[in-house]
Amino acid sequence: MIPLSAALHHGEAGDPELLGWIMHRLDALISLDPATIVALLGLAVVAMPVAVLALYARHKRKALR
Repeated sequence: MIPLSAALHHGEAGDPELLGWIMHRLDALISLDPATIVALLGLAVVAMPVAVLALYARHKRKALR
């Protein structure tokens, strides 16, 4: 049970002070509206599978020639 003892250190998923510090530093570095950041991350999440499917289709088209 020793390897699992690290997960029992905090009641939260992460250290609240560390997460607050990281959020503050990101806000200072990026200086964007939170809605803009959410939109950009959503776009990245959608773009990755679309890119994989496009590359698969391109590869399949080349294989049929």
